[in-house]
Amino acid sequence: MTPRPAEGPATIELPAASARGLRVAVLPELGAKVTSLRLTDGREWLAQPVRPLAAPAHPDQDWAELDCSGWDECFPNIAPSQALGLRDHGEVWRHPWSARMTAAGLRTEIRTGRYRFARELTSSGNQLVADYLLRNESPQGGAELDWAWAQHPLLAVDESTRLLLPGPARVRLDACFGDAESAAGIEWLCPSGLLEPETLLGVAQGRAAKLWFERPLPPVIAVLHEDEWLAWKIADPSIDEVGLWINLGGWGGTGDTTFRHLAIEPAFGGVDDPEIAYAGGVSRRLPAASQRRWRVVIEAGRGRPALTKLLAAVTLPN
Repeated sequence: MTPRPAEGPATIELPAASARGLRVAVLPELGAKVTSLRLTDGREWLAQPVRPLAAPAHPDQDWAELDCSGWDECFPNIAPSQALGLRDHGEVWRHPWSARMTAAGLRTEIRTGRYRFARELTSSGNQLVADYLLRNESPQGGAELDWAWAQHPLLAVDESTRLLLPGPARVRLDACFGDAESAAGIEWLCPSGLLEPETLLGVAQGRAAKLWFERPLPPVIAVLHEDEWLAWKIADPSIDEVGLWINLGGWGGTGDTTFRHLAIEPAFGGVDDPEIAYAGGVSRRLPAASQRRWRVVIEAGRGRPALTKLLAAVTLPN
């Protein structure tokens, strides 16, 4: 079924904190999708739509049938579950969010009766801060809320793009596609199970995989393309997990195998399957009338020396 066009979706641009700062654009009507993330005179980091931006044509439409672009929020689940009645990539990206400018930045939120999920984006120089709030809207003594979440920013990359870390980091495989399905685990990427401090994405040609960083999490995860870089700062103790999606033509949604995507995914749940994620304990079960907050910081810059300096400045966990 052809997606129906969204009726006049209005893009809101987050004011840059400086003339050369980060530029951010958001579509509140399409699940508060971030459609643009770039330095003022820099490259567009987010993958652009492969189909026209549109709202789902029906409640169960698969995420892969639509634009496959930008930065969405996966909540209250990541992968689908027929047993739990949960759809692919969750439900909040499927609906319009309210939006308002605040003294700090742009606040968007969605309320369903079961929960309130809010995100406030603040641009400060070459940094973007995303502050999140989740509240269980059930009255005191009511039902607990089972949930998982992942930030889902699809970055436009190619075989020359590099993934950089302050030091080696252990990862585990969640799922693989394309040529990776016939490979032994993730030996094509990191034979020892350790990602090296620098990985050239060309090794993933024809493959796609969803990975999770093992604890302790790397305090910074950076992507370098030519002379520009984007870095996720994971030092905030409110972040439980970080996923990594690498796709160099191994997964193409509904058949297009030309996708070249990378996603750094701060998350709660530690696995895409919600039936497993929900069993993770109290950190993924929110009591009635209670709330949880967390923060993600993203920094953009230019030049390998500046990125090297950023990576060298962090303290590696034991």
